[in-house]
Amino acid sequence: MASLSESDLRILEILQNEGRTSYSAIARELGIAESTIRYRVERLRETGVIRAFMALLDPRKIGLDITAIALIKVDANEIVRASETLATFEESHHLFRSTGSYDLVSVVHARDIAHLNELIERIKKIPGIREASVEVATYLVKVEPRYKLRN
Repeated sequence: MASLSESDLRILEILQNEGRTSYSAIARELGIAESTIRYRVERLRETGVIRAFMALLDPRKIGLDITAIALIKVDANEIVRASETLATFEESHHLFRSTGSYDLVSVVHARDIAHLNELIERIKKIPGIREASVEVATYLVKVEPRYKLRN
């Protein structure tokens, strides 16, 4: 874990709640110079603590009505190449190498069942894929992009 100061944690908490908060507003809230806030945020970006500033979209509101979990078994000698290939698929929004029964787990979004079926066929054609199954999500319970930063 990156070494984060108390000020860094407070900045991150503010930005997690509202990514559009201005540096001057953060500076006022924390009682720190705006130039210091700007420097700290830039350092947090450079070190990868802050990966991006972006809007969090609801996939259903932009025509991606199907959310599914792709569970994939891959030949051991093809895991890197298969994961790199799957990472290029625009439908794959989260991709993990994993332990247990499956080698790769991906959260995917599709417009409809036909699009999902086409995606499954594309996944199965990736060299080294032994098996790919999909679990369709039927009800969204939670999406929480904010992380607890302290105990």
